[in-house]
Amino acid sequence: MNPVAASSPAEVRLDMRLLVVEDEPSLGQTLSESLSAQGFQPHLVTSAKAAEKAVWENPFDLFLLDVMLPEGEEAGFELAQGLREAGFRQPILFLTAREALPDRVRGLEVGDDYLAKPFALAELVARLRALARRGEVKPQVVKVGESLEIALEKREVRHQGQLVRLTAKEFQVLELFALSPGRIFTREEVLERIWGPGFESDSNLIDVYIKNLRKRLYESVVETVRGLGYRLGE
Repeated sequence: MNPVAASSPAEVRLDMRLLVVEDEPSLGQTLSESLSAQGFQPHLVTSAKAAEKAVWENPFDLFLLDVMLPEGEEAGFELAQGLREAGFRQPILFLTAREALPDRVRGLEVGDDYLAKPFALAELVARLRALARRGEVKPQVVKVGESLEIALEKREVRHQGQLVRLTAKEFQVLELFALSPGRIFTREEVLERIWGPGFESDSNLIDVYIKNLRKRLYESVVETVRGLGYRLGE
């Protein structure tokens, strides 16, 4: 059973518009110049207030966001959460000196990626390009065969036409497999993608979520590949 995207993948543009939110002027300027040299079109602002205004006034493809801003030590997290609740769907990458596990987990809950300072420019560029590809090719609806339909924006799942209610984490696990059909994910990869880098848990946590998906949908929705991990099933 092969998943079919409702929209065709697109090539990543070389002129991705990037909103950079950094309150340290020298770093912000250096970032802007470096990213411009890499083919991005950066727009630098220095506060959460300015960022929120810019987001709704200009069509940005990517959002590079510091956590600690003039509005407060949690301003970046609060801004991202508010934007998500208001319907902003473009990829958000947190670039911050805060590298504690709780910060990384929170950042991945309201954003899409997290990179701690100090950082290598090459890694930042690679992560931004990966997010750009994700933002370009992510369809609104993924269909698996003729019975399963996953509406990514609405976060709705229908099986044989019937709405199936999943928890937020169950949906994220299903979405991970559906967007990469055929790929095998190890337990560690699923934990990192869904719960964040460094997350520690009992070894059977993934088994519980896979079991729940099979119970709510159908047994073969996620296939176990013995000794390797999991992938979208038939």
